[in-house]
Amino acid sequence: MIIFSDSKQFAEMVMLDDLQWGEADFRSVGGRLTEIAGYVFDWQAVHQAEITSSHCFDYLFISEHSSSSQYDFIIDLCKQNAELPHGILLLAGSGSGFHGQRDRAWESPPGNIYLTAFFAPNKEIHQFGPGFMALPAVSVIDAIDSIEGLNGRSSLKWVNDILVGNAKVGGVLTYTQAMGPEVTGAVLGIGVNVEAPPEVELNEFVPDVACLSDYVDDINLCNLRLVLDSLIHNLDRNYQLLENGDYRQLLDQYRDRSAIIGREVVICADDDKPLPDVIATGRVKSIGENLELYLEGSDAPISRGRLILRM
Repeated sequence: MIIFSDSKQFAEMVMLDDLQWGEADFRSVGGRLTEIAGYVFDWQAVHQAEITSSHCFDYLFISEHSSSSQYDFIIDLCKQNAELPHGILLLAGSGSGFHGQRDRAWESPPGNIYLTAFFAPNKEIHQFGPGFMALPAVSVIDAIDSIEGLNGRSSLKWVNDILVGNAKVGGVLTYTQAMGPEVTGAVLGIGVNVEAPPEVELNEFVPDVACLSDYVDDINLCNLRLVLDSLIHNLDRNYQLLENGDYRQLLDQYRDRSAIIGREVVICADDDKPLPDVIATGRVKSIGENLELYLEGSDAPISRGRLILRM
């Protein structure tokens, strides 16, 4: 994997590998990679290293701070039908202009993971829509499970929030693009609060926030290096499942780690009205094949909305 970074110090802080640096001429990498590097590093001089890896990611762009959404930028390239190589990661140490679902602001202080992953399968993938929605969420759960003291403690709040207890510690976004039956691009946005809980306005949808280090006795066992390394490993492993047609395994884990099955919920319209319209209320019976919700007493699936967990 080739690594580009504008800060050797920050890159070495987040990577487990020993990095041997050289000066990078990212214009020489050619094509859209040059455009990505120019965007990420504002066309400034950067450093380059290379490590041997067994996963599917060939390029990692590490910026200490990003002034805009790298996730959105990669989506824009996809919409231009840009020919991007498979297996690109972009990591920011902090940022501004980041967002969650429906462009809601995502506070991005240093100490956390802000990762964009790009895949170009260029092949037919069974259940690719819900599959790529489940992929980053399940991968974050797997990464948290690797932390001593946190195994089994995290859960998924439909559709894209990661919880420990009732506190939000992360969230994921997904964009997919297909041409006929072939998936030509998938962009995943992943935010995980590792060392610094963001300052956010709490509400019924997000009643509490926390970071992973709040839940461990030894913070040396829960840092950016360890969580990022595990997250990349699990993204690769779970992507291979999806690519090989084993969406069912991802779905089963998504269901198993659900924070809402069997609980009373309120589903609201997914908008930013001060008082959003209530779509449905009730106890969650199950999560369907396409991640839709089924409530007790109703056979009508709910595929969109914003969820409030009743305590």
